[in-house]
Amino acid sequence: MSRKRERQQDAAPGGGTPPLLGQPVTRRGFLKGASLGAAALYLTQLGCRGGEEGIRRVVAQPYLYGDWTDLYRQKWRWDKVTWGTHLIDCYPGSCLFRVYTKDGMVWREEQAGRYPEIEPGVPDMNPRGCQKGSCFSDVMYGPERLRYPLRRVGERGSGQWERISWKEALTDVADGILDALEEVGPESVIYELPPGNGGIVNGPLPGWRLSRLIGATVLDSNGMVGDFNVGLYETFGKFQFVSSIDDWFHADLILVWHMNPVYTRIPSVHFVYEARYHGTKVVNIAPDYNASSVHADLWVPVEPGSDAALALAMCRIIIDEGWVNREFVVEQTDLPLLVRLDTQRFLRQTDLAGEGEEARDDQFYVWDEASGGPAPAPRDTLRMNARPALEGRFAVTLASGEQVDVTPVFELLRERLADYTPERAASITGVRPSVIRRLARMVAEAKRVHILQGWNVNKYYHGDLMERSQALLLALTGNFGRKGTGMRGFNSAQLQVGTVVKDHAGIEGFIELADRALDVEEELLQEDPTLTEEMRAIGIEQAEAQRRVLFPYDVGPLTVPAAFYWYWHAGYKDVWDGHPDWSDPAMNRPLGEYLDEAVSKGWWEGVALPQKDRPPRVLLEVAVSTLRRTRGGYKVLREHLWPKLKLIVAVDVRMSSTARQADIVLPAAGFYEKTDFRFPVTDVNFLTFTEQAVKPVGQSKPEWEIFTLLARKIQERALARGVTKASDAAGREFPLDKLVERFTMHGAVRERDGDALAEDIVRDTVRVGALPERTTLKTFRKQGIVRFTGLGQTGGGLNLATDIKPDETVSPLRWHGERQVPYPTLTRRIQFYIDHDWFLEGDEALPRHKPNPQMGGSHPLRMTSGHLRWSIHSTWVANRLMLYTHRGGPFLMMCPEDAEARGLADNDEVRVYNDFDEFRVRIKLSPSVRPGQVIIYHAWEPYQYRNWKPYDTAIPGMIKWLHLAGGYGHLKFWRDNWQPQQADRAIAVEVEKAAGEGAV
Repeated sequence: MSRKRERQQDAAPGGGTPPLLGQPVTRRGFLKGASLGAAALYLTQLGCRGGEEGIRRVVAQPYLYGDWTDLYRQKWRWDKVTWGTHLIDCYPGSCLFRVYTKDGMVWREEQAGRYPEIEPGVPDMNPRGCQKGSCFSDVMYGPERLRYPLRRVGERGSGQWERISWKEALTDVADGILDALEEVGPESVIYELPPGNGGIVNGPLPGWRLSRLIGATVLDSNGMVGDFNVGLYETFGKFQFVSSIDDWFHADLILVWHMNPVYTRIPSVHFVYEARYHGTKVVNIAPDYNASSVHADLWVPVEPGSDAALALAMCRIIIDEGWVNREFVVEQTDLPLLVRLDTQRFLRQTDLAGEGEEARDDQFYVWDEASGGPAPAPRDTLRMNARPALEGRFAVTLASGEQVDVTPVFELLRERLADYTPERAASITGVRPSVIRRLARMVAEAKRVHILQGWNVNKYYHGDLMERSQALLLALTGNFGRKGTGMRGFNSAQLQVGTVVKDHAGIEGFIELADRALDVEEELLQEDPTLTEEMRAIGIEQAEAQRRVLFPYDVGPLTVPAAFYWYWHAGYKDVWDGHPDWSDPAMNRPLGEYLDEAVSKGWWEGVALPQKDRPPRVLLEVAVSTLRRTRGGYKVLREHLWPKLKLIVAVDVRMSSTARQADIVLPAAGFYEKTDFRFPVTDVNFLTFTEQAVKPVGQSKPEWEIFTLLARKIQERALARGVTKASDAAGREFPLDKLVERFTMHGAVRERDGDALAEDIVRDTVRVGALPERTTLKTFRKQGIVRFTGLGQTGGGLNLATDIKPDETVSPLRWHGERQVPYPTLTRRIQFYIDHDWFLEGDEALPRHKPNPQMGGSHPLRMTSGHLRWSIHSTWVANRLMLYTHRGGPFLMMCPEDAEARGLADNDEVRVYNDFDEFRVRIKLSPSVRPGQVIIYHAWEPYQYRNWKPYDTAIPGMIKWLHLAGGYGHLKFWRDNWQPQQADRAIAVEVEKAAGEGAV
C-alpha cells in the first residue's frame, strides 16, 4: 500500500479508506449545492456512461482504490489549487508553490514559477524551490506531526503523555505563568524567540506580543541561533545588508568563502553558474572539496579557522603592489584617521580643545597634506574637505601643551600586515604562496568582486576577525556599494510588522507608533543634529531595547541577548569560567569578570535579563527547540536549567526534542493550514504568501488563535486568583485585567482574525513605501508574491542603504558610495580600527589572525559543521522521503587516511569525544574531507543518536569575551545586533571505534 493511501486512511473518520470524492462511502457529498447536470459533465469525464441513470448508479456505489496505478492517475485530479510557501527559517527561502488539495487533504505541491525578470539581461529567479519544499505535504501528515494538546504524566523525557483538551492545557499554562509572576516576577517567564518559523501573522509573533504585555524575558533569536555577522557589524556598524541573489550575476569574480550554496542555496545557486557561463570567475575557499567546489574555476583548500591569515596576506600583496583603490579608501574608510602613538587611541576633539571649549569625543581627524596639519573628518558626510595622508608620522600639540606623535590607521595597518607574507600565511593556512598571490591578483584585477560568505564564518570563535579581514580585502579594492560587489549579512526588515510594537490596529495604531518614534527621534537630533535617517532609526530601536518607548504603557523588553541568561541561570558559568584554556589566551581574567564589568558599567542596561536574583520558572517556546539549537544544550540545560523550570511549554507542528522534554505540548497549524507570509528577505525581495488550503490537522490551531486564547485564560485565572497586575524589578507594572483588550489591539483582531492581522501588516508596509500602493491581501490571493519597492522605516530596513528600483537588482550600501552618506559606526566610516580598551588589550584593534582556541581540550581533530542538504534545520530531518535519499541518519564525514590510522571502516559506529562530553555516530569515509578535519552536518534531532546524545553534546558553547564590550559608539545592543553568540566550529575532538554497551 502506498504511503499516500496510508495517510488518507489515518486521516479518515474511523480509519477506513476514504472515497475519491466527497463524503465517506458514497459520492453524494460531492453533489451538495451543485446541479445534477454539472455533476453529469464531471462524471462523464471520469468515464461514466448511461445518462442520468448511470450517474445515479455510480454515485450510489462506494469507490475503492485499486492498485497504485489508480492512485497515480488520481494524483493529477484535485478539488482546488492555492498559493503556498514554507514558513521556515530557510535562507533565503521565499519560494512560491502551488498547493493541490483533494478530499480535504493536500496531495502535492509544485514550484509556481511566478517570478518576473527584474533587470533586462539578468536571469529571473525561477524556479524557486527544493526537494524539501516539494514534499512538505508528506511532513504535514507524518508520524511526528502534533495533532492534540498533550500533558506529561511521567518524568520529563519519559515519553509518557496524556491527551487533554485545549481548556485544560491553557488553564495549566496560565496558572504556571501566574505562579511565576507571583513567586519571582515577570522576568522569570522566558520566551525564546525563534528565527521566523511559522510565519509573520502567526509563528513567533503572537507569543512575542503576549510576552511583552506581561513583562516576560524575550531572548533574542539571532544571538541564540548564531546568525549574527559580528565582524560585519564591528566594521560597518550594521550587518543587515545583502544584495538580491540576481545581483550576483553582475560580479566578475565570486569568492564562495564559508558557504556551500549547492547544499544551502539550492533555488539560488543557479545565479552563480549562470554568471560563470557569462565569464565570471568562481573561486571556492573551503577546507573540504565540497559540492560547491566541483563547479568552481579554482578550489583553495584552507585550514579551518585560518581565513583571516589568507585574507590579510592578500591585503599585503595588494598594498605592496600598489593596487589599492585610494579614492575609495580615503572617502569610505577610517584608514586616513589619525591615531595617537602614545595611547593607541584615535586623536579626538577632546584631545585638542582648550579648557571650557565644547568638544566631542567622536570627532576625529586626518592629516591634511595641503595645510600640513590635522583637519577634522566631516561627520555629516563622507566627502573629505582635506587631502588626507595615508602614510607618515606627524607631531600634534594637545590642548595641554604636550606634543604627541600620530599616524593614520593605514600606516598601522601596513605595520600589522608585515607579519602576513604569503610564505608565513602559507604556514598557517596550508595554501601555497603562489596561490595566495594568484588570488590577490584576481581580486585586484576584477572590476566587481562579491564574497558569498554564509553563517559558517560567524560560528567560529574568531569569526569576527575573519570577516573584518575579508571586508578589508574588499575595501582596499573598492568593492562595496556597487552592483555585483560586497559581502552578505541578511535583511528581513522591509515588512512593517507592528504586532510587537503597536497598541491599536489600523491607521490609528500606525499614527500612534509613528508619533512615539518621532518623539524619540527629536531627542536624538537634539543631542546630535548630524545623525542620518539610518542612525536615527537605529537609535529608536536601541531606546526601545533599553527604555521600551514605543508603547503608551509598560511592556517587557523587545528582546534581550541570551548570554546573561546562559551565564547566570542555565549552567554556562561553570563552562565559560571553568575552562579558560578553551577561550582566547589574550583574556587576562576569567570571562565572568569581564561580564561583571560590562554590566556594572551600564553597557547592557535594561537588557541583562533575567537578573541574577530572578531565576527562570517558565520556558515558553514556539517553533523552536532550545535543546537542539543551544550549543551543548542537551547536556548543560537539562542539568542546570531544567530543574529550575516549573513549567516548560512547547508550541510546534512536530514533536521536537524540546517538546519531548516539556510539560505541555500544544499543536500548531502547519504551513498550508493558515493564511500567512513567509518572513521576507532582500535576497529575493518578494513578500511570499501562503493561504489556508485545508483545515488544521486534528485539533491544531494557528498561533494567533492559541495566544489569544491563552491571553484570555491568563486574564480569567488572574481575576479568579485576585491577581490584577505583575511588577518587575524596575517597578514596571503589567496589568493582567486588561490583557485581552491589549493583546487583541482593543478588540480589532480576535482569535480567528488572522486575515485581519495580515491585512494590517500589508497596509502598514504600504504606508511606509515598502510595498506598491493599493496592495492588499486580495493582491496576494491573486498573485502569490509582491516585490518590495522600498526599505521601510526600521533600523534594519534602512541598513540596506540603497534604493529599490523596479528594473534593477538590489545592491546594498549605494547611498554611502553614491551620496556619501556616513555609516552608523563610531567614526562614521567603514571602521577597521577599534580603539576600545578591551580590543586594545586583546590586540584586536586591527584585524589579525588568531588560532582556534582548543574548545573541548587538546585533541587532534577539528569538528566542523554546516547545514544539511536534506532538511531545513530539523523540520524534514525525520521525514522518510528525505531519509531515503541518504544514509538515513546522522553521520560523521572523515578522510580515509584518518580513519585508517584509527582502524575504522566506512559505516562503523564511532565514539566522538573530548574533555567536555561524547556522542556516538556512524562515519562516512570521503576523500573530499581534509586530514585532521571531521564534518557533521547539524539539524539531526537528539533522538536520532545513540542514547539521545547529539553532536552538540561535545560542543561547550564558548562565547568570545570581546563581544561583551560596550560603551563605545556602535558597540551597543539592539534587536538582532551586537551580542555574544556561541562558537561551534573547529571543536577539538578525537574519534575511536565504539565498543561495549550500546554499540551496534
